[in-house]
Amino acid sequence: MMSHSGKKAKSLAFRLSLGILSASVVLVAGILYYNYHFSKRLLLESARETAEQLTRATMNRMESVLVSAQRVPEGLKLFLQRPDLKESALKEMLSFVLQNKPEIYGSAVAFAPYALRPEQKGLAPYCYRSGEEFIFKDLAADDYDYFYHEWYVRPRDSGLGVWVEPYFDIGGGNVLMTTYSMPIYKVKETGKEFMGVATADLSLNWLEEMLNSIKVFETGYVYLVSEKGTLITHPVRDLQMKNIHELAKAHSNESLVRIATAMLQNREGYMPFISMIDQRPCWMYYSTLQHTNWHLAVVFPEEELFAGLKNLYFYTIFMGIAGIILLSLVVILFSSRFTKPLRRLTLIADEIGTGNFDVRIEEDRTTREIALLGNAFNRMQSELKDYMDNLKTTTAAKERFESELNIAHDIQQGMIPKIFPPFPDREDIDIYALLEPARQVGGDFYDFFFLDDETLCFGIGDVSDKGVPASLMMAMMITLFRAKMDLQHDLHTLVGNINRDISKDNVNLMFITFFTGMINLRTGIMKYCNAGHNYPLIIRRNGTLEVMSETHGVPLGIDEDFDYRSGELTLERGETLILYTDGITEALSITGEFYGDERLAEIVRNRCISLDPGNTARAIMDDVGSFTNNPERSDDITLMVMAYYPEKK
Repeated sequence: MMSHSGKKAKSLAFRLSLGILSASVVLVAGILYYNYHFSKRLLLESARETAEQLTRATMNRMESVLVSAQRVPEGLKLFLQRPDLKESALKEMLSFVLQNKPEIYGSAVAFAPYALRPEQKGLAPYCYRSGEEFIFKDLAADDYDYFYHEWYVRPRDSGLGVWVEPYFDIGGGNVLMTTYSMPIYKVKETGKEFMGVATADLSLNWLEEMLNSIKVFETGYVYLVSEKGTLITHPVRDLQMKNIHELAKAHSNESLVRIATAMLQNREGYMPFISMIDQRPCWMYYSTLQHTNWHLAVVFPEEELFAGLKNLYFYTIFMGIAGIILLSLVVILFSSRFTKPLRRLTLIADEIGTGNFDVRIEEDRTTREIALLGNAFNRMQSELKDYMDNLKTTTAAKERFESELNIAHDIQQGMIPKIFPPFPDREDIDIYALLEPARQVGGDFYDFFFLDDETLCFGIGDVSDKGVPASLMMAMMITLFRAKMDLQHDLHTLVGNINRDISKDNVNLMFITFFTGMINLRTGIMKYCNAGHNYPLIIRRNGTLEVMSETHGVPLGIDEDFDYRSGELTLERGETLILYTDGITEALSITGEFYGDERLAEIVRNRCISLDPGNTARAIMDDVGSFTNNPERSDDITLMVMAYYPEKK
């Protein structure tokens, strides 16, 4: 039988186990309650961050489309400064714009009364899409009278480029659209004279398709509101072209009234509201697009936004019950182990009471080991939490940076010609060019355009730096090149003018190697200027290769007052001009060797003598690729090949 002391020890163990178990249950319940509400707050904050990130990404996508549309009137503005402007050339330019800008529905140039011809009051050539075709019409027709339309009046009166409210263009494009308009001025000695308005139209159907393609959970959606509150796009077609503030009041939707008021005050926010479509509770993140003062709204159904919270609730209850059961078993085992030394001591005391003094008491160190293990887990939990917070912040910053670089890459690539052949209606010249930046954005560039029906102007250059700074300098250089080149001045004078503009405020001391030329396609006479650039190659008619080893000055941006020279040569029928940047000749192999000028000349002699420009460029690039054997470029690569095919005399 168990002694009285043994029974007391067993009773003490039971009471101790019950007390520890009760305290543990209360503690676990409190922890689970706190974790649930803490997790709820975290989920709410995470939902807001998700909504904000999705809205920012959508805004970046919208901004890129709007910026692309705004560049159309800017380009037309430069084109209209030509002294020999013809209506046929203007129509070709409008058609070219629509071919290269699939997001643009239509584009027009509406001249002021008697601005182009003294005998003609109105002229407004307009090109718009109809399926796969382009249709031209003159908006100066009697049934349209564009002089009183908002897209003409607002830029004329304000002198600024503006986005107009959405409208149905009866007599014009005959679709729901919105228009970006920019005034055009003719510079005279007495000042600027209003010449007309250049426009770019965006179809609301196209905008709607683009916004509907954005996935917002399962049933969420995105819509666009104009500066005055008009719904530009909405998944419910019947709501389009209606005022959001008036709709909210008509439906007595107070939450949406507050959102509409804040939205039209150009504020940014994240608020709950009741959907007008199906009366479901939703959340909306709204913000304002900088270029248009339009308002972008992203709608998140509450049941989808907080679906994780419901799952978390049941998961927490399940884990709590499982934890209590598990903890009960652990407490019983732990208390049994904890009281075991006491029971053993009681038995030893009874044994001593019988007269056995040789019994031995062993030392127990269980409690210290558990305490040390708990401390170790506490440290590990703290360190892991800090690590996850840092990882989250770093990942978000990296994604934003990559998104901005992708937008910059698209904008930069949009500044150079990329459609080849560029002049399919001309048989006297064939051009092929390519640009491969070493990073997402770079500093190489090329460009070509006609100054008149016979004179082709072309240029190629390389900015001394890489990355974003070089891309900005490249954009400025292309703008100056297109603006400065004309037939009224000598070529070396034009290059000097560009150099002076580049050198001003060049605080980063960047420079540009530059080669430009003007070729008369009737005579073959080419005037050129080399500002520190790589020597171009000419494949002559007899199959020989000629190096244009002549430099007319230092790179642009070094000496503001440098006087440049120019050269002149004659191209014969079938001769080809090859221009390139040092990204080709300085391409590195895996052993550290440069590609070099001699290898370039050798590949041209052996493989390119009888090839057209496109195949010539591909042959050179294939050889550079096999030489480097590395998909990553050490420098930007630009290559432009032109073949001259004048009419036989």
